[in-house]
Amino acid sequence: MDYHKESDKDLSLTGGKNGGSAEGAGKSSIWEDNDFNFYTKINGEDVFIGRGMNVPFPFEEGDCWSLPDGKTFVYRNGIISKVESFNNGGNSLKLKECLEDLYCKFEESYLYSDPLGFVHKFSDPKDIEIAGFIAAGFAFGGVPQILKTLDKIDSITGHKFYEFTFNFNAEEGLKLFKGFYYRFIKEKDIAALFLILSEILKQYGSIENFFLEGYNPSDINLKKAIESFCERALHIADFSQIYGTKNIPERSMVRFFFTSPKDNSPCKRINLYLRWMVRNSDNLDFGIWNNGIQTYQLIMPVDTHIGRISRYIGLTNRKNPSFKMAEEITGNLKKLDYSDPIKYDFAITRLGILDICKKGGNHSDCDKCGIYAICNFKG
Repeated sequence: MDYHKESDKDLSLTGGKNGGSAEGAGKSSIWEDNDFNFYTKINGEDVFIGRGMNVPFPFEEGDCWSLPDGKTFVYRNGIISKVESFNNGGNSLKLKECLEDLYCKFEESYLYSDPLGFVHKFSDPKDIEIAGFIAAGFAFGGVPQILKTLDKIDSITGHKFYEFTFNFNAEEGLKLFKGFYYRFIKEKDIAALFLILSEILKQYGSIENFFLEGYNPSDINLKKAIESFCERALHIADFSQIYGTKNIPERSMVRFFFTSPKDNSPCKRINLYLRWMVRNSDNLDFGIWNNGIQTYQLIMPVDTHIGRISRYIGLTNRKNPSFKMAEEITGNLKKLDYSDPIKYDFAITRLGILDICKKGGNHSDCDKCGIYAICNFKG
């Protein structure tokens, strides 16, 4: 079939969709049809290379992306070519090969080692949305302690997170959570958290609807949407019954669940939650939010494991977790899978959580690690 019709648009490989021809000496030609499908010529044949924002256009040297059917393409020296084998050289391809292997290895059978496994106990999307926010919010510290805490909360809610949250009463909630603590989170903080979520459900119907109030489909990522979400959430309720004041005190730890990029926080927990809610291409995440947010807009949930291992494999040069680090890691992962860069998060994190990649490195088991071939750790 000849896809290059008169209605198709020729695109500049480096200048965006300006209508100019992309053909030139030693350069690939690329065009887009009216259905936002991208094509190029490879060995004289018209080849489909991706749809819409699944293609990292305009291209940068070394960009590498995959289609749902597994076909992978790479952009080098102005030429788009299909990757027949990952063993044909190039740092990007080596990185992609290792991370793809890691992604395939650490699938749903490893959910036991992650707070996400707790959320998989639920089947109703309404419960999943609320339980997911709670689980992501408490995703700090050791996994056994996190799961123990989540089970305690689950018992208090009667395994009915949506119903419990929608009908939440602050005065009664303080009684139910009396004596609750997890590290620095105390009974007032978790009561305030459920009050916020309750008001969101009553006023907007779902957390997704509330989040979408600050979402712009044209934004390259969800930074501005997260800022809006966190700021609005902290002002949505009257906290007098919990803190004795209408507004949340500055030192209240409920703010910990709504950290913002404005403070250069990596926003690990909210980015983790968004991954769970938006992605749906494997059996890990739920993908129950399907009203516009795209997987390429997600941002890497950065914690100490992700930050450290990302430095080892060249995804960032930054030393301390921050939102800038999260954006940098995400940007580099987009070179490997533009449409779904955050799919590698669960797999990379297993290396740290399961103590496969030990902090400090320099031990006899390094050569057994899935990233050994691309690791730059020097001791």
